[in-house]
Amino acid sequence: MTDELPQEVEALRRVPFFEDLTPEDLERLARIGQRRTFPAGQPIVSKEAVGGGMFVILSGSATVQTGGTTHTLGPGAFFGEMALLSNRPRSATVTAVDDVEVMTIEAMYFKPFLVKNPSVAVTILEGVAARLREVQDRIDASGGPASGGPS
Repeated sequence: MTDELPQEVEALRRVPFFEDLTPEDLERLARIGQRRTFPAGQPIVSKEAVGGGMFVILSGSATVQTGGTTHTLGPGAFFGEMALLSNRPRSATVTAVDDVEVMTIEAMYFKPFLVKNPSVAVTILEGVAARLREVQDRIDASGGPASGGPS
């Protein structure tokens, strides 16, 4: 597995949640990840499915369908990060456009990893907070429902 680690570490470094981690933290995180391949046309995750984890695209491309819109993800893109922290249904369907190789980090391995690596937990929380702020800003900009309270 050591031969494959550098590509996985580099892929993790491009994920905003992980970009400030030390090389050692990234290597430890990559070790709990698994490579998986999905053929063209196969769903990687389905909306409303529960469980699983986060995916980082190593090669190929995939489409994300959510909220009536579709966009494409390529190498270095990631999705499913909320599934690492919450056992809630998926908010989107992601389908392989062509053959896609991903590194997946499953929640069942990630949570014990965070307990053993609290600095990673802090970085993840900062990333989640930034992502939630981004979503709230998009809702506010689109004239979505008012929250009625402070943010």
